[in-house]
Amino acid sequence: MFNKNAWLLILFIPAFLAGCSTTSHHKNEAVPSIIGSWEMREVHWFSDEQTYSIEEAQPGLFIFEDQRYAIMWTALKEPRAAFEILAQPTPEEVIESFKSVVFNAGSYAINGAQITTTAYIAKVPGFEGGQQFYNYTIEEDILTLTMYDETYPNGEKPNWAGKVQTRFVMQRAK
Repeated sequence: MFNKNAWLLILFIPAFLAGCSTTSHHKNEAVPSIIGSWEMREVHWFSDEQTYSIEEAQPGLFIFEDQRYAIMWTALKEPRAAFEILAQPTPEEVIESFKSVVFNAGSYAINGAQITTTAYIAKVPGFEGGQQFYNYTIEEDILTLTMYDETYPNGEKPNWAGKVQTRFVMQRAK
């Protein structure tokens, strides 16, 4: 029915595929995945002139899914002030609260140790379609993202481009 070579193939192919699967699996384990939720721990802004840091950052999340991301965080050292009447903030309270948060969501691409995000929705109206550029490393459960550039949807750059970088240090959420 089967010749000797057919039996060898029947025995060899599953073993070969299992070996490929195991090898592939180990390669993936060697490169930690960015996929998941990351909690903000520290934020550092640095330039040639100075560095400003928040060593114990307020709550914030960076979420990376298969091809989508969402970021939300606050650039304050102290917790945000609650509205005096939560369901009825004053115009001043609304302005201060809006100024204290950062958020974008959209798609991202990874090329080596660089991530490029493209905003679908952004805190800043008109930034939709804009891009932010990061270098990143993952060591154990710590993700370090360093934003080094940004491009507006019209191709222009902010005045800080090439002068200031922002480094986020995050821990994988559990």
